[in-house]
Amino acid sequence: MARLRALRRGADAARRLPLALTGAARRFAEDPARGRAALERAWPAVARGPRGTDPAALVDRAVAEDRLVDAEVALALVAMDDPQRASCELAVRRLRGDIIDVLAQPVDDARGRRVQRLARRQADVLTSPLPTWARQPLSTAPPASHTPPARILHVVTNSLPLTQAGSTIRTHRLVQAQRSRGWDARAVTRPGYPVTHGDLDATSIEWVEDVPYLRLLPAVMPSETSMAQAYRELLARVVDDVRPHLLHAASDHANARAALEVGRRAGIPVAYEVRAFHEDTWLSRHGGEAARERDVYRWTRERHTEVMLAADLVTTLGEAMRADIIERGVEPDRVIVVPNGVPLTYLDDVCESADARAALGLDREGFWVGSVATLHDAEGLDVMLDALAILRAEGIDARALLVGDGPALPRLRDRARELGVPLVAPGRVPVSEVRGWFDALDVFAYPRLDTPLNRDVTGLKPLEAQARRRPVVGTDLPAVVEVLAPGAPLVPAGDADALARALGGLVDPASRRRVGEEGHAWVAAHRTWPSVTARYSTAYAALGVPTEGNPPSGA
Repeated sequence: MARLRALRRGADAARRLPLALTGAARRFAEDPARGRAALERAWPAVARGPRGTDPAALVDRAVAEDRLVDAEVALALVAMDDPQRASCELAVRRLRGDIIDVLAQPVDDARGRRVQRLARRQADVLTSPLPTWARQPLSTAPPASHTPPARILHVVTNSLPLTQAGSTIRTHRLVQAQRSRGWDARAVTRPGYPVTHGDLDATSIEWVEDVPYLRLLPAVMPSETSMAQAYRELLARVVDDVRPHLLHAASDHANARAALEVGRRAGIPVAYEVRAFHEDTWLSRHGGEAARERDVYRWTRERHTEVMLAADLVTTLGEAMRADIIERGVEPDRVIVVPNGVPLTYLDDVCESADARAALGLDREGFWVGSVATLHDAEGLDVMLDALAILRAEGIDARALLVGDGPALPRLRDRARELGVPLVAPGRVPVSEVRGWFDALDVFAYPRLDTPLNRDVTGLKPLEAQARRRPVVGTDLPAVVEVLAPGAPLVPAGDADALARALGGLVDPASRRRVGEEGHAWVAAHRTWPSVTARYSTAYAALGVPTEGNPPSGA
């Protein structure tokens, strides 16, 4: 039996190899540095090798990995009389989002021509509006043929188990909660995923725990210019097979556009869940407020807004996000908040922090503060390290624990070393093991910086920390306040002294226990998946979805 399974896996891998190879080949053809970066993400062992130190090569790599600050630093190392200087400047300008300017420049080398090809494709995608026919609303009168159980098809970018992020965890738990209500909820991922991310064993349907993920796996990877059409065609085939009552796309706008075009042709209502404002995500990594007038920001915001306006229902994570969506012109009665939640299992079997650390092989002693997150600069974890250094100067054995990975991790390691703050950073851990790492903390720090993204977009991890009875100290931003229990400690963003004072107030175990219990009680009452998922029922029903029925027998 084991040999048969191995043979089947080998056959699956052989069948998916052309998809993986064409995806990689097209990336390399479009941009060798970008192709290598993608290959390293998908198959690190295969792609590992020496990296060049030539300044122009450093520019190429930073641009391919979407690291503007590093690209600008590398550009400064390229001599002004270097023949490659002009095309390196052009590459950095494209990364800054000045697409029209890039297309207007004369080019005379391979890099310059490549940069302009990429810029032209970027402009074609971001300036292509949603067809007028896809913007027309459907009638909400429920057809007589709509019988229970409700069939919901979530259209998402990626998923567990390969991609671990707040959005993929939300998708997984949301589908679980909807299925537990008796709905036939499933999720479908973007074309090529997860094969193009290194999983050659992928099948057209993958069950992760009790959630069915449908995969759009063409024989070969579509080119970037044909990707939108391929997405529509592949999604339409799934819709014909599943016959959902509702398509519910989730950020970003490409998923919403595919769902709208397929849904309108099939006569199926479409909901769109705004989990992030991707234009603000881009802004936070490409110059901040100074980049708000650049082409990529303006075009991305336009595309994102138009799918919100076209969707029959818009769901989002918090009140600050809802206000932003309404400000763009979406009718308030079409926008509902369905906040993040936690599974009921997160509320029980909490371990004392010292015991949890011992189980993980960490020191029982000390005052451990940290986070479980994707580690970006905007998380403000450097401010947390500064605050811990202040506590250590006061004689408190403060230590840092950062669980996760991301572009800020190397800098955070360097900062902790400079400050003399002990830091444990185990990297990304499986979702099934993350509760033990929450339990290992004495305090969960949520020191997000004041950016447009952080003011609006709510997080998941603070809810999970509170469910585990861990006190959370956050910054006083609207979206942070939304995910913390009333009365939780709040400090101004970027203020290490204030954060040190708030953390210092939780060194006493009794204080930690009180704040932790308050957070746990609030999450148990207001932020479990069964309770928050109930908010979908009325909104779905208004679109003709039969939200009452028996559990599905299978996919």
